[in-house]
Amino acid sequence: MTKKMTITLEDTLIEELNHNSKKTGKKKTQIIREALHAYLGLLDKEDKKILWEKENKKAIEKYNKDVEDEGLILQDSRMF
Repeated sequence: MTKKMTITLEDTLIEELNHNSKKTGKKKTQIIREALHAYLGLLDKEDKKILWEKENKKAIEKYNKDVEDEGLILQDSRMF
């Protein structure tokens, strides 16, 4: 969900925003939104996924090795 708001920027920021918009082909609102996300440390879904995988890489590798060496937990209890 998005909401509309009005902001006031210095001329130099507006000129730089216009320049970046033309250079990247992005809308000005998109550039501002991305800059705020970066400044506030907010992550989108894909960034969160990558960060989670990076933070849990060792545990995932250990689990995969355990399954490879010993099989799945409760494998003997499976009825299929």
